[in-house]
Amino acid sequence: MINCLVVDLGAGSGRAMLGRFDGQKIDLSEVHRISGMEMRLDDGPHWDLNRLLEEIKKGLQLALERCAKIDSIGVDSWGVDYALVDASGELQAAPHHYRHPRSQRGYDAFPTTPSEMFERTGSQVLPINTVYQLFSAGKEDPSVIATSQRVLMIADAVNYHLTGAVGGDPTLARTSGLLSLDGKWDRSICSRAGIPLGLLPPLTQPGTVFGRLREELQLELQLHNRIPVISVAAHDTASAVCGLPLRTQEAFLICGSWSIIGREVRQAITSEDARLSGFGNEGGIEGRQLFLRSLNGLHLLQKLRAHWSRRVGQEISFAQMSDLATIASARGMSASINPSDPTFFDPPDIVAALTRACPELAGCTNDDLGTLALAVYRGLIEDVAESLLALERQTNEPVARLRICGGGGQDALLCQMIANRTSRIVTVGPIEASAWGNIAMQLIGLGLIENLAAARIVIEKSADILNYYPQK
Repeated sequence: MINCLVVDLGAGSGRAMLGRFDGQKIDLSEVHRISGMEMRLDDGPHWDLNRLLEEIKKGLQLALERCAKIDSIGVDSWGVDYALVDASGELQAAPHHYRHPRSQRGYDAFPTTPSEMFERTGSQVLPINTVYQLFSAGKEDPSVIATSQRVLMIADAVNYHLTGAVGGDPTLARTSGLLSLDGKWDRSICSRAGIPLGLLPPLTQPGTVFGRLREELQLELQLHNRIPVISVAAHDTASAVCGLPLRTQEAFLICGSWSIIGREVRQAITSEDARLSGFGNEGGIEGRQLFLRSLNGLHLLQKLRAHWSRRVGQEISFAQMSDLATIASARGMSASINPSDPTFFDPPDIVAALTRACPELAGCTNDDLGTLALAVYRGLIEDVAESLLALERQTNEPVARLRICGGGGQDALLCQMIANRTSRIVTVGPIEASAWGNIAMQLIGLGLIENLAAARIVIEKSADILNYYPQK
């Protein structure tokens, strides 16, 4: 039995999971839930990196209680955000959150048009891209860049902490806006952003050994071996796509805090129409590109649930909120929001934002969670339906099936509404696709599975899969 520790870090929460491979099937179970990573300082939202690293260590300890030996570790994380390594080799304790207002300031002031950025990188051009965050950081406090020796994306920073080795994952680098279409750091964009090229790490290919656990951690945890840390597809989007048993004429919808819809393609699509339609190209595995669009996602429902729980003084579950939305639908409530409205980027008061953006909801501020939730559901689903049609147009290929993973896959109402609205089969699973993709790449890195195609066959045999069919 091969035992792999999967560290899967989403922007909303993270988890440490124990993956066990017997040569035929994978068994994947959660050993530790990681939360409380986000914190607010006076200037805006940040990440508590020290807490995150301690929680990962706790996850490793709990995994070791279940099995005598861990054969490898793999880390994936959300994109765009980064931590700096200072002159003494220490990691920045409180990296900025992508929703920090400086992201937009950097985007607005950057000296290169979105059109040229897309032409050079092929990536989605978003205000949260690392390049705009770094540009803003350098403009507002030049000493921050001048006194740093490395910029590491979040999973890369965790790998650095675990091993002491410096490397960058190409799938994460794709989210930075600093990587050219040829897979190298773009000198011109770096220069315009005021980022010394030496600040960026060498790139390490997924499915290879990144390094081994530092001796200090080995001694602290009383391990008999320095566990190899494997480079996985470290952007959680790329990892999730690895974990989905995709076939031809299928698209994916990663339904988390953000929703991401797209499909695998062999060549990047860089037309101006693609850019104007909100699409971009991210890194995949084995020569694949991920052609995708980011949509506002479940964080709106998460905020609504948290707001309502505080208001009534007791915890409201997602299932309860879904049931209330179903009741509102049966009553014929028809309100719907536009999730792309800037009002919903990071609203401090979600109910006020909903009622301001949708006058039909004005009477729902005090007593009707179901109507508010249904308006969010409908807005999210319209966004998915429109994006699916645009995806077919941009790739010139029909989509017969939409594969869903992420937290939204656990919401039966959401999945059935998507199947009904799009008239497509919706296949859900595995829910924790990023974790399945993570262990798949670890097993490839250990030489136990040949390639991604073989890994997907193993995943399909091992994971729970559920279908939703369109209903009239």
